Amino acid sequence: MSKAVLVTDGDQRAALAIVRALGAAGVPVAVGESRARSLAGSSRYCSQQLQYPSPLTDPDAFLAWLEREVSSNDYDVLLPVTDVTVQLVSAATQVLAPHVRIPIPGNEKLRQVQDKGRLLELAEQAGIGYPRTFVPSAQTPVEEIARRISYPAVIKPRVSKFWNSGRWVSGVVEYAASEQELAEKYHRMARDIPDPLIQERVEGEGRGVFLLVWDGELLAAFCHRRLREKPPWGGVSVYCEGIPPDADLIDRSFDLLKEIGWQGVAMLEFKIDRRDQRPKLIELNGRFWGSLQLAIDSGVNFPHLLYRATRGEKIKSDSAYRIGMKSRWLLGDLDQLWITLKQSPGNGPPRNRVSRLRACSEFLKFWEQNLRYDIQRWDDRGPGWFECKDYLHHVLHRPSGHREHSDAG
Repeated sequence: MSKAVLVTDGDQRAALAIVRALGAAGVPVAVGESRARSLAGSSRYCSQQLQYPSPLTDPDAFLAWLEREVSSNDYDVLLPVTDVTVQLVSAATQVLAPHVRIPIPGNEKLRQVQDKGRLLELAEQAGIGYPRTFVPSAQTPVEEIARRISYPAVIKPRVSKFWNSGRWVSGVVEYAASEQELAEKYHRMARDIPDPLIQERVEGEGRGVFLLVWDGELLAAFCHRRLREKPPWGGVSVYCEGIPPDADLIDRSFDLLKEIGWQGVAMLEFKIDRRDQRPKLIELNGRFWGSLQLAIDSGVNFPHLLYRATRGEKIKSDSAYRIGMKSRWLLGDLDQLWITLKQSPGNGPPRNRVSRLRACSEFLKFWEQNLRYDIQRWDDRGPGWFECKDYLHHVLHRPSGHREHSDAG
């Protein structure tokens, strides 16, 4: 029997996809989270649920628990899932590696993909387009940039998660409609996460390129497009579709990862700019991603391929997959509908707002050809029930008017 894999962040959709993919392949999977029960832990493919100190509020205690767990139990592979746990595990590799295989790069390479400013420099070298970007400095202050950029403008934190003054700060993209708003939001963001970026707003279809790179070889690739996002003007994918492989975009993305010396999985997010129909790089996730289940349903089992590569198995590169599969995160899509029905401009209103009638009509299409749901599965019902109960709990205990819940993937 195979030794177990330890997966962190059990409340993430990506963790659930990993558990199902590995469990269905006969690999035992233990799932950890900062509470006793979790989304992925509710799967029939989970062999053990574990509770650890929160990596968000007490990272030292989390790492101490993790070291004890992997040193005293016979785990084969450790798979951290979120930006925070990936950062923590990467920094502690020297302590953890004697006890368990960890298929993530070291801190230096991780910083190159997490630092959006550095990432854009590497993208330019790989011939990958990106939104027009400004980096304020003493010579070019934000107030001068505010006079030159078109609106609405985007203020983007340099990293998604940043340890500041004894706490993790979440970097949230902000939008500005005027010079004054841009300067105010920039300075406010810079107090928490240094050196934010200012970018032009790119509108167009969102696309993702999923890759697995190992020992300098491209072992697997998958492409998808986002059909709906939460919030509607750009965010987490809640409804997406597998599309034919974009050979040029895959090659350029692979070149970028090779330049970094990347090893493991990565997801590159692009927008197809409506103005010139060219893909522009928005971000790179050096971890498993929220729409992972779509790739698995389409025939590219990234978790199992990564598991096998980590164990030293020889894997033949094969990126063939079924095109046209669709994946829907139902409760995330419900949040998306709620935001649309409120018709609030929020943080970044779309220019072509969908009508309420059309939004409801699209949401009510529960049965479509080639459609599968991220969480709800007839052969694995536990996570669906768990998420529904958890969602209702959050709705009933949140402030009036707030109905969305989040997912880091």
